[in-house]
Amino acid sequence: QLQDGNNRRYQLRDPQEGMGQLAGSKTDFPAQILFSEEEKLKISKDLIDLQIETNKMKEWYETENFELKNMILALENRVQELELCSEKVLGERDSLRECLRALESSRKELAQEYIILKSNYLALGKELDQEV
Repeated sequence: QLQDGNNRRYQLRDPQEGMGQLAGSKTDFPAQILFSEEEKLKISKDLIDLQIETNKMKEWYETENFELKNMILALENRVQELELCSEKVLGERDSLRECLRALESSRKELAQEYIILKSNYLALGKELDQEV
């Protein structure tokens, strides 16, 4: 029974020691809260820095995207200009071919007329020689 009584006293002391530890932990509690608040502030700062960096990257992306779209539009316009110019050049080429065909036909006619005139000249020359 005495041992049981001693055990009970030790058990009674244990809660008292627990209260002492609790009181000690209460003094550590504001330090833990302060540490926790500092950690929260640090995490908040890191989060804000990350958001700033993300916004910078988004801005860079939007700028690059805008510039590339402008470049694409400019190149598409240039392609259209070149296609129009190509159509114009093809039209001019076709008209020049027609002119060339007409000139070639005219040259052949003139060559035939020249041959006829030359043969007539030679024939007249022979007749003149015969008359002389």
